[in-house]
Amino acid sequence: MQAGQVPTFTESARRTQIMNCAIEVLAESGYSGASLAEIARRAGISKSVVLYYFSGKDDLLASVVSDVYGRAGQAIAESLSRHVSPGDKIAAYVRTNLHFLEEHAAEIHAVVEIVSNARGADGTHSFAPQGEDPVLAHLEQLLRDGQDSGDFRTFDAHHLAIIIRSAIDTVSGRLVVDPSFDLAAYTRELLAVVELATVTHRTEDSS
Repeated sequence: MQAGQVPTFTESARRTQIMNCAIEVLAESGYSGASLAEIARRAGISKSVVLYYFSGKDDLLASVVSDVYGRAGQAIAESLSRHVSPGDKIAAYVRTNLHFLEEHAAEIHAVVEIVSNARGADGTHSFAPQGEDPVLAHLEQLLRDGQDSGDFRTFDAHHLAIIIRSAIDTVSGRLVVDPSFDLAAYTRELLAVVELATVTHRTEDSS
């Protein structure tokens, strides 16, 4: 398809099918096994059809990353919109992230394969954030909002955001390699840790 061309319903459906097949191949065979030929075979089409919808492998994989990130972001935004207090928003942020990882394990596995392995001509990671990481910045702002309202104690919002994001991001790999991993228990414990790390704990009067 030409750049800027608005796809028809049928074309959008075909693009989605190809991306879904790319996700299946990436989740099963990893980045090295995700050739355009294999993705086309999985979709039951020729490689030339794939190249009609995507300019090449890099374009296809970038579209997969953008699509998965976009759906995750939408789910998080919708969840946060249903809550008012900073504590409830942070809890919703954690729960929704972890639930998305569980419900979309193949997509997350595929994205991890892409982000970890795709490199540009200069050897740098293709999907490394340029400047401020928007995902981290969003969480950091949620933490700062809680501090500004007085609901959260004084802490380094930037580094606590890194800690929370790291605890969330590690789940994608754990779900793949550890069949015994109990996500419900992990979610409960992470929520408890986040509450202890953020909420202002007022001591009771001794009188």
